Amino acid sequence: MGGMGVKWTRTGWAFGVFARRSAMLIRRVASTVLPLRRMHLTRFLFAPPDLRTTDPTIAAEIYAGQFVFAGRIMDARGRSPFDLPSPSASWAETLYGFGWLRHLQAANSSLARDNARALVTDLMERTNALPPAALKASVIARRLMAFLAQSPLVLDGADHVFYKAYLRAVRLDARRLHDARHLSDDPLVRLNAAIALCALGLCVEGAERLEKRFGHELAKELDDQVLADGGHVSRNPRVLIDLLLDVLPLRSTYAARGMQAPRALVSAIDRIVPHLKMLRHPDGSIALFNGMGASQVDALATLFASHDTGGRAATEAPYAGYQRLEAGASVLIMDTGPSPPFAASSEALAGCLSFEFSHGRQRIFVNCGLPHQTGRDLPTELRATAAHTAASYGDLSSCTFLTRLDETRIVSGPERVTAERSVGPDGETLRTSHDGFQALHGVLLRRTVTLDASGDRLSGHDEAEGATGGAQGKRLICRFHLHPSLSAELLPGGEVLLAGARGPSWLFTASEATLGLEESVFFAGMDGTRRTLQIVVMGLEPDSPVSWQLKRHAPLAA
Repeated sequence: MGGMGVKWTRTGWAFGVFARRSAMLIRRVASTVLPLRRMHLTRFLFAPPDLRTTDPTIAAEIYAGQFVFAGRIMDARGRSPFDLPSPSASWAETLYGFGWLRHLQAANSSLARDNARALVTDLMERTNALPPAALKASVIARRLMAFLAQSPLVLDGADHVFYKAYLRAVRLDARRLHDARHLSDDPLVRLNAAIALCALGLCVEGAERLEKRFGHELAKELDDQVLADGGHVSRNPRVLIDLLLDVLPLRSTYAARGMQAPRALVSAIDRIVPHLKMLRHPDGSIALFNGMGASQVDALATLFASHDTGGRAATEAPYAGYQRLEAGASVLIMDTGPSPPFAASSEALAGCLSFEFSHGRQRIFVNCGLPHQTGRDLPTELRATAAHTAASYGDLSSCTFLTRLDETRIVSGPERVTAERSVGPDGETLRTSHDGFQALHGVLLRRTVTLDASGDRLSGHDEAEGATGGAQGKRLICRFHLHPSLSAELLPGGEVLLAGARGPSWLFTASEATLGLEESVFFAGMDGTRRTLQIVVMGLEPDSPVSWQLKRHAPLAA
């Protein structure tokens, strides 16, 4: 697993960007003779189904000039949204990605169709003066997929002139995507570009040759990026959800065309679905690791229903680096993987050996998660170890982040992560370690957790092996972030009583350590950011380990 880590220097990153952009210029010159330049699109044959959640009320907001994207709101006040100053990079990318067209489709009205056509016309009229956000490969790929999936909405009732202009816009974006996909070293950009161009080849007459070419490219990227256990090379669960939302419709489109989908596509789906089930809590949400934010439980249910493999969730994903303990009604999910490769770490977090714990539908220990933004807009504090239910040395982060060219990536972090499971009289035990603090501080972090057979007691032991404290007197600090639906009370005896509306109450204790309650923030709620609390446990001395226990206290009255 240590092979997933990739060391890059600041100079190496800058040189890589220069090399990619130089290569891009060469490809642009060469591409003038490619068949894509001579491609003549004549008509839409199919529209791939859109499995993403829709909300007709958003259509009403858009009609009223309210554009609420990535947690920001802009009031157009009668102007085109494409003339508004972007409040954030994520807002602009969402606007130009056009995924919001699906909400207009859900409204299913002539007014929504007219509004969709007007907004698409606004874009086409500005096609020669688009901002950089609109010309990113990831955004073009999303826009191209939206234009294909929502073509019935946009073209219903359209005249011949608009129909031809829409085809030209699709063709132009295909050319842009073909060129721009080389600018990024992020493997996900290549994968999304291959999906969009392959879909174009399936859905539009005159683009058939793209399916053969990019079908092969898609197969290669899926084989390279979807690991043997179904995880993605970025270790980001949200990437897998988005990927399923794209490749399941693509598989359906192959079937509608009477064609066989690439074997790599079918195989990737077969691996991804069980992996996501392993990361799923009993309430249906996905654990908050490495870029995952709020779970749209209804969308997940649709995905699982469309490809139900049955059976219990897997207990480990050794390639992606996750472990699951399950007993009674309790589930623990832990991050036991190294930092992802540099190129795939734009949304990765410093959460090695963090875990989430739930009992039935009650979430108890959580990571802070991410708001409705992409990693490029996130402050580094949200990606730090302290934002996780994890142990750290002196409250340092186990990863080092570097921001360049509007992207923040991990340049160093845990490389050697171990995870061993065993079953004994006390329950199932998971013994783990990581070396994220070893290079700079000489500390190997170890965490052991045991879930008893009833699921009513979770115990743990954390230690910083090799810790001396140094001049700063650093100590082991363990943070346990609470789900905002829980209440927490620090009792006179130094214990914390937890209670929630969805299950029993719990008692948290720690030995030979200081214990307290501090404020925290939960970013991954469907209703937005919410205040919550965290239990903070600190070793008494620089080399002191910390032992802790969470035990079911008493059920709620009926």
